[in-house]
This record gives sequence, C-alpha cells and structure tokens, in this order.
Amino acid sequence: MPVQSVERVITLLEALARAGGPVQVRELSAQVGLPRPTVYRLLETLTRHGFAVSADGGFTLGPRILALAAQRLEQIELRAVGRPVLEALRDATGETVHLAVLEQGQVVYIDKLESPGPLRMASAVGKIMPAHSTALGKAMLALHPPDVVEAVIARHGLPRRTPNTITDRARLLEELAQVRARGFAIDNVENEEGIRCVGAAVLDHRGRVAGAVSLSGAATSITLERARRELGPRVREAARAISRALGWRGGQEGER
Repeated sequence: MPVQSVERVITLLEALARAGGPVQVRELSAQVGLPRPTVYRLLETLTRHGFAVSADGGFTLGPRILALAAQRLEQIELRAVGRPVLEALRDATGETVHLAVLEQGQVVYIDKLESPGPLRMASAVGKIMPAHSTALGKAMLALHPPDVVEAVIARHGLPRRTPNTITDRARLLEELAQVRARGFAIDNVENEEGIRCVGAAVLDHRGRVAGAVSLSGAATSITLERARRELGPRVREAARAISRALGWRGGQEGER
C-alpha cells in the first residue's frame, strides 16, 4: 500500500532534479500539486538530512543525493570489474565466491557465484550480514581507521552467531591487526555453522576500501590449514587483481 508522505518526497525530489537549478517553494508547490506549507516542511526535512539545499532564494538537490548516486555507480563498476576474477577464483578452487561492500557498518553482498558442488549457503545478493563475524567484514574493517571500527561496534554490537563468533571488543581489534598483517581475513565458522570463509579487501584508485572478495565452503573442505596456506594468499591476490582493475597502483592508503 503506498505511503503518501514517501510518495510526496519522491515527487518533490524528482521536481528538483528536473529543474537543474534552484527552484522557489511557490514554483515547486505548483509543479507537485501540494500546498506551500507542506512543500516547505518537506524541504526542511530534506535539507536537514542533506538531500536538498537552500540556494539563491530557492532549493536544489543536496550533496547526499550525489553521494548515494556515486556509491551506486561504484558498486556497479566493482561488480562488472570483479566478475571475471570471481569466476576464475571459483573455477580454480571449486568453492563459492562472494563480492561485497560495507554499508553503514554492515556487509552487503553484491555478487555471488555458487560452488559447482551440492553445498548451498545462506548468503544471497542484497543480503546483509554483520561485519564482525564474516571474513568479508573483517577484511574491510581492518583497513578502516580505528574510529570507524569503534563506531561500527557501538552501533551494531558484537552479537554471537555461532559458538566461534568473536564477541569481545579487544579480541576483535586483535584479530583485525592480524588481518592487516597478512592481507586476508578468516571467518573460522563464526557466521554460519559448518562454513569457513576467507576474505580480502578490494581497494579503489585512491587506495580506499571499495569492497571485499571471499571464498566460502564447508569447514571440512576449507580447513584452517588450507585457509591459511593456500586459499588466503589466493583470495588476497584476487582482491589485488580487482583493485588494480579499479585503478589501484599500490603505495597508497590501505596498501596491504
């Protein structure tokens, strides 16, 4: 069932986008068919959250709209660039591979290639998972500043998902330091029972975290020994290949 207030906001944003420059409240009121006081209240809220700005006696789209659009474009590019690398990684290992980004402190899957074997995991494109219990999340958190990590912990906590989940802040920070040192993270059956994963962060052309790639499978197939000696370096190299395709050249912030 449509929500009237949301539909009004969408109509207003579309009117601002069509205008291409500052529009006065009375003009917007006529365009969207809403009373001026209603338009003004909606604009006040949009301005407070950065979706609109007051300029030259009118209103125009705000920087947050552009930021969201830029994030979406980056994700599309990341997925397109990453797909051949994911396919090669899956074919070489026979395990399931994922590509994900960190959104508001949580892992969001943007691509997944299933293992050719019978095992199927709970992950799916668009699904959201905690950062602290996944190899993807730990790989990305490890390359973020300490204040960002602390903010994620404060916001989402460290809920237990399996008996192996790290739920202690100090232990998680220790783990992230190890991830930085070796260039890949291990989810040691911490997010899903019976599943072990290895992940590494992908960097953009500025050397900042753009996402992460991971390899996942049954804990009986991906043993800790195999994860550390064989699959970790392989996933790390896959992440570097995607990073290079995005324009990363090394020697920048976040270099592994």
